This record gives sequence, C-alpha cells and structure tokens, in this order.
Amino acid sequence: MSQLDGDKQDDLANLPGVGSAFGYDPGAELKKKGLPWPAYIAIGIAAVALIGFLAFRSHKKREERKVHVAFLEQLQDYEKNTVNAFWRCLFGKEGDGRRFNQPEQLNGQLEAALYADPKNFPEKVANECVKKALDASRKIRDFSPPAPTAYEQSLDEYGKALAGLANTLNTWAEGAGKRVETKQRENKIVSAGDTWSTTDNPNKADPAAWQYDKFIHCAVPNLDKMKDGQELLEFLASKCTENKTKGWKTDPEFLAKLRDTCISEATGEVPTKTPATFRATFNKFSADYDRLSQAWGSCLRKMSKESKKDDLEQFDKAWVDSVNASTKIRKIAKDNLPDE
Repeated sequence: MSQLDGDKQDDLANLPGVGSAFGYDPGAELKKKGLPWPAYIAIGIAAVALIGFLAFRSHKKREERKVHVAFLEQLQDYEKNTVNAFWRCLFGKEGDGRRFNQPEQLNGQLEAALYADPKNFPEKVANECVKKALDASRKIRDFSPPAPTAYEQSLDEYGKALAGLANTLNTWAEGAGKRVETKQRENKIVSAGDTWSTTDNPNKADPAAWQYDKFIHCAVPNLDKMKDGQELLEFLASKCTENKTKGWKTDPEFLAKLRDTCISEATGEVPTKTPATFRATFNKFSADYDRLSQAWGSCLRKMSKESKKDDLEQFDKAWVDSVNASTKIRKIAKDNLPDE
C-alpha cells in the first residue's frame, strides 16, 4: 500500500459517520450532551411528590392507629370497671364473665352462690346485680372520643347481650326461692331414703321412712305390681337415661312430676301411721337399695338439670352473646392495628 493510501484511510477514520471499525465511536457526540434541564426538574418533582405521599400515608396510618388504641383503652376500662361491676356483684371481687369456658361452669357458680345464701342472694341479684348489668348496657356508647365506625355493630350486639343478661337473671332471681325450696325437699327425700333402708322392723318404722314410701309410690304408680328391684331399676333407667339401643330417652314429664308433685307431697305432712303397703314394698325392694339409691340419684340430677334449663337457658345464651361480642371487637381492633 502506498503512503497516499494510508493517509486517505486516516482521513476517512476522522470523518463523521464513518464506522467504528475505523476507530470512530458513534455515541461520542451523545456522551458529550446531558439530559435537558426540564427533565431533571420533572424527576425532582416526582421524587418529592412520592416522598410526600409516603410521608402522608405513614402519618395517616399513625393517626388511625392512635384512634383505635385510644378506643381499646376505653373499652378495657369499661369492661374492667363497668361490666365487671356486674360480675363482681354476683361472684365477689374475682368476678369476670370471660373466665368461664362453658355455660355449665357459669351455672354451677351461680347455683353455689344461691345455696350458700338462699335467703339474701336472690334479693341481691334482683336489686343490685341486675341494675349493674343494665347500667353497663346503657354505657356501651359513652366513649369519648366516640368509637370508630368499624365497631358500631359489635358494640350494639354487646349492649343487647348485657341487657339480655339483666333481664334473664331477673327472671331467674324471681324463681330462685322455689328452686331452693325444691332442693331442700329433695335433700329430705334422700335422707328419708337412707332412713327407710335401715329400717329394722317394718311395723315400727320411722315416719321419715313412711315419707320415702309415699314418694316412690307417687313416682311409680304400679310399684306394687313390679316383681323385684331389677324391674324398678329398668323402669327408672328408661325414664332418666338415654339408650338408643333399648329405646330409652329422658322423660321430661316424669321428671316434672317428681319435682312438682311427688317430692312436694312426700315432704309435706308427715304420715301418722304405717302405710298399708309399707311392709310388702320394703321386703321386695330393700335388698336392692344401694342400686336403687343410685338410680334415684340419677333421676334427681336430671330433674335438677331440667329445672336449670328452664330458668337459665336464656341467661346462658345472653352470656355467650356478650363474650362473642367482646371477642369480635378485639378481632376488629387486631385487623386495624397491623405492625408498624
């Protein structure tokens, strides 16, 4: 190649538009030029707007969180001081309706309080405790600042449940005196049965044994026609237990008869002479008394349970509703208080 040719190639390499194969970078001109200044301004504005939006959203969430936290603090004070004033009225300083897991536990403590002070407890319930439940129901919306809208339905349900506790407990208190009287008469029947079972001479039995004889004849009208204790046991089982195979089912009418008629009549006026059928009944069934005593005990427990169902079924429902409403409020709060 001649010197002239080499010089031409060098000149070509320095011309604009000639390929990089000759040493020319086509992006060199662009690299020397920055973005137009309006583009930088737009990017800056967008960045500031984004930061502002994120800051605003964060601030808004913090403010909303404060509202929910403030409400929960009020709710905690309300339940501790107002709702639990009702439960403490019923069960003392440790009273708290949320500590029961089943209605049976609640009923058991209510019954225990009744039998511990059968004269004064029903009056206390009606005149003091019911009023505290109604007071809690009325104050369910007395929060300041007001509860957020998300809680309104659950608070209404809570208030209605507390009113339900008051109304149903008042009904229970009205019938508590009769319940105590029935329990006392029931205990007399059990004691009379023990007296009957230890009779040495049927011709000279204790009057309490005559009362027991009157009770079992009232409960089982065809008692004298039964051949032995086993037949009586099967009869009681068919009335007071559940057995699908044998077709046995608890008989509410039989249990009501025990409570309302037989126990009352047998523990009323004490007989003044030996019943005509006493000796024959004693000789036929006394050998099976231990088993019969257990069977009668089962019937009396079922009788008591049926009585509680009549008085406490609606009270139990109101209690469940109140616990569910309180739990629902806390769930709503949890949903509205995510981790920051």
